[in-house]
Amino acid sequence: MDFFIYLKLFISSLLPIAISVVFYLARKYTRFGKLKNAAQQIVIGVVFGAAAIFGTEFGVDIGGATANVRDAAPLCAGLIFGWPAGVIAGVIGGVERWFATYWGAGGYSQIACSVATVFAGVYAAFLRKFMFDDKRPTWGIGFAAGVVTETIHMLILFLTHLDDSKRAIEIVMICTIPMALFNGMAVMLSLLLLRLIGRSRKGKLQYKKITQRIQAWLLVCVVLAFSATTFFVYIFENNSSLKQTDTILTLSIDEVKLDILDESDKNLLNITHLIASEITVDGVTDYAALAEKYKVYEIYVVNHDGLVVGSNNAETVGVFDMNSGEQSGEFMVLTDKTSGVTEYVQKYQPMSYDENEYRKFAGVSTTDGGFIQAAYDGKSFHEAVTQIMTDFTKNRLIGENGYILIIDDQMQIVSDHFNADGTPAGTDVGFFKDRFASLTADRRFEAEVNGEKCFCMYGQSEGYYIVSVYPQVDALLTRNTAVYINTYMEIIVFAILFAMIYYLIKKLVVDNIRSVNNSLSKIIGGDLDVRINIRSSDEFASLSEDINETVSTLKHFIEEAASRIDQELEYAKNIQHAVLPTVFPAFPALTTFDVYATMDTAKEVGGDFYDFYMVSSSQLAFLIADVSGKGIPAAMFMMTAKTTIKNLAQTGMPAEEVLSLANEKLCEGNDTNMFVTVWMGILNIHTGHVDFVNAGHNPPLICRNDGGYDYLRTRPGFVLAGMEGVRYKTGSFDLLPGEKVFLYTDGITEANDPDNAMYGEKRLAAYLNAHRNESYAALLQGLREDIASFANGADQSDDITMLIMEYKGSEDPAKTRTNEKVFPADKAALTEALSFVEDELNATDCPMKLIMSTVVAVEEIFVNIAQYAYKGTKGDVKITLSFDENKRSMTMVFRDSGVPFDPLAKPDPDVTLSAEEREIGGLGIFMVKKTMTDVRYEYKDGENVLTLIRDYQ
Repeated sequence: MDFFIYLKLFISSLLPIAISVVFYLARKYTRFGKLKNAAQQIVIGVVFGAAAIFGTEFGVDIGGATANVRDAAPLCAGLIFGWPAGVIAGVIGGVERWFATYWGAGGYSQIACSVATVFAGVYAAFLRKFMFDDKRPTWGIGFAAGVVTETIHMLILFLTHLDDSKRAIEIVMICTIPMALFNGMAVMLSLLLLRLIGRSRKGKLQYKKITQRIQAWLLVCVVLAFSATTFFVYIFENNSSLKQTDTILTLSIDEVKLDILDESDKNLLNITHLIASEITVDGVTDYAALAEKYKVYEIYVVNHDGLVVGSNNAETVGVFDMNSGEQSGEFMVLTDKTSGVTEYVQKYQPMSYDENEYRKFAGVSTTDGGFIQAAYDGKSFHEAVTQIMTDFTKNRLIGENGYILIIDDQMQIVSDHFNADGTPAGTDVGFFKDRFASLTADRRFEAEVNGEKCFCMYGQSEGYYIVSVYPQVDALLTRNTAVYINTYMEIIVFAILFAMIYYLIKKLVVDNIRSVNNSLSKIIGGDLDVRINIRSSDEFASLSEDINETVSTLKHFIEEAASRIDQELEYAKNIQHAVLPTVFPAFPALTTFDVYATMDTAKEVGGDFYDFYMVSSSQLAFLIADVSGKGIPAAMFMMTAKTTIKNLAQTGMPAEEVLSLANEKLCEGNDTNMFVTVWMGILNIHTGHVDFVNAGHNPPLICRNDGGYDYLRTRPGFVLAGMEGVRYKTGSFDLLPGEKVFLYTDGITEANDPDNAMYGEKRLAAYLNAHRNESYAALLQGLREDIASFANGADQSDDITMLIMEYKGSEDPAKTRTNEKVFPADKAALTEALSFVEDELNATDCPMKLIMSTVVAVEEIFVNIAQYAYKGTKGDVKITLSFDENKRSMTMVFRDSGVPFDPLAKPDPDVTLSAEEREIGGLGIFMVKKTMTDVRYEYKDGENVLTLIRDYQ
């Protein structure tokens, strides 16, 4: 076949391959993959239907038949993307092919092509849906599907043209291989490319599924069985066809031989009778004239004794005795009255009189007991036979298109099915005298006759070659039809067997194995209540019982072990809780503060802990911590961390040194790489001042008297035990009597509901503010219940630990005094503001030096607020003065609603420089900081809040 024809078919097959890759990538990387499946199936089906139409319109002519790659499109749509797409593509391609007949497509194969295309889509849909669980098959199955589809296609073509089986089988023989090859190849390459594109890149060892192995080996077995049976059928049918051909050729030659012999004998015998009648009736004795008249070579008159008594060959008269030779002696039967033989004819052969001469004799008996002979020599016999055979083979056929050639010894055609014009056989029908010399009579041979490959056989009769010619296409039609039909039926049968065997194995074995594996996965996942109940066969029933019995035994052992572990964990839980302070009130003799805490572990034991203890007569250390991990390892690390921190804190060192040293100790031998987050504060129980360190923990909430709970946002340090050499920094804040600090672990804020939403910081702050006036126990218990309600049945994933500490201050109201007043933010109100501060200071036991430095500080701050806070608009300044005579401390707070401004943010001026060298500004606030014990700024609730603290002991 022309290479370019295959090239055209290959190019046509690239279209469904390209469409398959495009849709695969579109599904994976574009919005197309987010469309509903129904919409995707319609789009894919329509596009592949268009590809099927392309295959119809761009078919390739092969020997008068049209080959195409139309059926690959619905096959790809159904096998790769889903059964609806396959059906849609098949229907579109089939309907278009039906109507395409009316605008140029071949009408001969209209039914077969249309039905086959629809079948391709339905067949692919069936395989995808029911055979491969709506998944793509392997590339080998794709190729086989293409071959099966084209087999059905060709079989339908043949069955719809049984009245013209020869033409149908010719088309089938021409189109089967290229269409099966390229349709199957298009589907195969599509599946292979998608497998390569979608191959896992994780580096994990990939194992083939058992269904893939079954597909592969079953396909191999089917192909081997098909090949073997097809081979044997071909051998058998080929031998049968050749034997039948030999029989037909032989019978044809024998028939012609008999006919030639009969006609030759009849002709010569008739002439002999005519000669005998003239000799007998007329008494003619001019034998030469008589021989010339009837165009015979010799005439003999023989008496009853066998002696020649008359002849045109005078040398034999009275001389030659018929009894002297075998050839001549055969005619003596005519002299025997008892034989009943009155006429006899011989074949062309050497004569007894002269063996170098060939004659054909006929004889008839005479009334006197003798006989008369007439004979042809070679020339006269040739002329006579040629005259007889001129139209001898015209109506004589071998099969439908085979025929007989009669050729003389000079390779001249005497008679054939077409003409009898004496054309040399060597130039007309391809026969050569030399070739006949190398052939054996009555043996079949192959030759090209009139440009057509034929089976031939020759025989000889009366000196002529009788050649039977049988075109190979006719001779092998039965073989080809049988082989192709048998091959198609075998493909269909093997395809059905493949599907049935695969389906049965899948249903009876693979699906049951999957069911067992799914149940085992649940069992491995911890669900020991799963029961396997597969009873489709004794083997699986036995396997189910064995697994169930094994799981029951395992469950029993686990329950026993769990009971022991639960008991031991209960002991561990009691020990863990015993090391935490759980008696409240914790310090009944101290009334300046109160503390309350709870811990709920996610497991029997946990990694959270809280602690509080006096590190001096005036300092309370309180902290909360969260160890990474859960269970016993976290609990053990928690005990170590708690003990280490407490031992260091009780030495009286500052909080930052406590955690820095604790970090070094916890890093030592930390092979498990665990760590702990800690928030630790040290409260001065007399002043309410708190120094704190945050080692990677959640920010606490501080409840102020004039507000509510709000987060103390500071930059946390690194976790403990995470890395050696970490140094921690101290922060601080002051609490007024009645203000509280709430510490917690992330088990609260990260508690999840069934939708994996977190409880969160906002919800925590909202709850605390809504219940700020409740008792400690009620507040923490209510918060725990609110978290449980939010979780709505979801498991507690982390420990929940809470601690609340309230600073109560001095119980003697006479020792504490607070007053405040609001002034316009205007320089004109400065005198009034200074008078208010001086009056309050004079009412206390304050030294004059403190009063003077405080008045200077008030003037500096008030003027700055009046000039810059409201930028030319009106506003107020609120001054609050608090005095604690027990502590001998004054606290003065300035509040304004002006633009946010932190006067402490600017670096202190370098006072070592001269006035000309220093930058302008910042000296006033610098002097305020120098004269006060502590100065703090914060922007809160839309106000600038500047706090001045001065101890006057």
